[in-house]
Amino acid sequence: MKIALQIIISLLFLVNFNVIGQNSENIENYTFDELSDKYYEYKFTDSLKAKKFANFYFKKAIKEKDTVNAIDGKYYLSEIHENDSIYINYVDLIIKKTKLLPSKNFPVFAYLDKGLFYFHKENNKLSLKNWISALKEIEIHKNDSLEFIIKKNIGALNYYNKKFIRTKKLYLECLDYYKKNKLKIEPSNYFSLLINTSKVYLNLQNIDSAKFFNKKANQYAKKINNNVLVGYCFYRWSIINFREHNYEETILNCKKSIPFLIEDENYRILFNAYNIIAKAYSQLNNEIKTKKYNFLIDSLFIRTKIVHASQKDSYKYLANHFKENKDLKNQLKYINKYLKVDSILNQRSKNLSKTFTEEYDRPKLIAEKQKIISELNNEVSFYKKSRVYIGLVLIISLILVIYQFKKRKKQEQKFENLLLKLKNKKELKISTIGSTKNQKSLPETIVSELLSKLDSFEKKPENFTNNKLTLSSLAKELETNSNYLSKVINQQKGYNFSTYLRKLRIDYALKFLKKDETIRKYSIDAIAKEVGFKNAETFSKAFFKETELNPSYYIKQLDKKK
Repeated sequence: MKIALQIIISLLFLVNFNVIGQNSENIENYTFDELSDKYYEYKFTDSLKAKKFANFYFKKAIKEKDTVNAIDGKYYLSEIHENDSIYINYVDLIIKKTKLLPSKNFPVFAYLDKGLFYFHKENNKLSLKNWISALKEIEIHKNDSLEFIIKKNIGALNYYNKKFIRTKKLYLECLDYYKKNKLKIEPSNYFSLLINTSKVYLNLQNIDSAKFFNKKANQYAKKINNNVLVGYCFYRWSIINFREHNYEETILNCKKSIPFLIEDENYRILFNAYNIIAKAYSQLNNEIKTKKYNFLIDSLFIRTKIVHASQKDSYKYLANHFKENKDLKNQLKYINKYLKVDSILNQRSKNLSKTFTEEYDRPKLIAEKQKIISELNNEVSFYKKSRVYIGLVLIISLILVIYQFKKRKKQEQKFENLLLKLKNKKELKISTIGSTKNQKSLPETIVSELLSKLDSFEKKPENFTNNKLTLSSLAKELETNSNYLSKVINQQKGYNFSTYLRKLRIDYALKFLKKDETIRKYSIDAIAKEVGFKNAETFSKAFFKETELNPSYYIKQLDKKK
């Protein structure tokens, strides 16, 4: 057992070492999206690193006076520190300040975000309170974009209160608004609206309409090239399949959705997915698989600490399973878990049932619990330590698998996006931006002449793949001076000379490697020199800066495509 633990510690060290190596790039240069990705990458594996990225995210937002991202930064900090007041106190401060000088966006956005925070905490009462406050502000300072997002969210609260007709009315009103105002569509919000409309129709027993809106959601997810959202459509199909008693299709579609739910860290839907698969296998009389997916729900609860209604079904099933096998210890364990989950869920909502099924009502369970405890009083547990070690190995293995899976998926998506850009653009030209006030210092004829010459320069790779090329030498070649050339590149291309040259070379390298199989067999150093870089290191850094991929990975994926 000691050897096994040493192996686990070694594996964790290697993973940590690899992560450190990959994140050597200066954190100061990270965008908000990159910082967010890093936070979620380390959230479960290295809390110290996650705190570092969350803290920098918030400081960056404050420095750039970006209130929306500052609110997100405080949310990350409250999540990783497991302290809700970090987020709530900050949002309350934003509301207090912006109410003195209100605008179209604030304090409305702060109320909206705070309502969503409570919604995900399943505190529906406080969610509604904040969204009503937001709507009152909108009556004074009109903002129909935020108004219909809030209406969609209030529709979700009506759904959880089983007011399906009212929910449908709100959702259809929102869909009609976006039909007339397509430019105001925010992709994730619009997709959520479509798929939730499918969900409410299913609860109204209108399966045809449920299918119609799920198809629309699926088409939209593919249109915006978002595979995670496509995964949610698979999950919604599985629910529809289950209602139609098509249990094999239920399992097939639900399993397709699971990798995307894990990638999106939507553990509440993941609980539901495991639950629906377990129920489908039960209908097919496959007890081994039924048991497996009920255990998966328990494992997910242990890892996330999220209480979910699906756990009641699982713990009831597992308690019965161990009762039939005369395993009193485990029967008691799952009865206790059932009672705990049921108690929490009953406190959250008055609409949730406070009684058990005919077979397992609360008084019976409590009486049976006392009986089992008395029988186990003198029993010695021989496997306590081994269960702890096995549980530790399982959790660490799950973390490693999820980390590697997410990392691979992100890289594959970046590669596919890159290929799509190459396919859609025959020539990846450096764009010319509009004129600025500073450009008046150069005569228009000189600017036009230099732009024409630069256009010819960009069309011939041999011009810019010369690794001895400098601003001075190019100015001489274009029959101008360095000052004029530098100004035109900065003002018209939007980059300094070195960035302009780097982008030309990397764009050429991408097309060259895609087109020519022979060059892909060269060493990285040789490829670097072919496209104008002095060595492999500078080429690799430039390649990663432009594509977020290493050249070796790009070449490997091209070969796999072939």
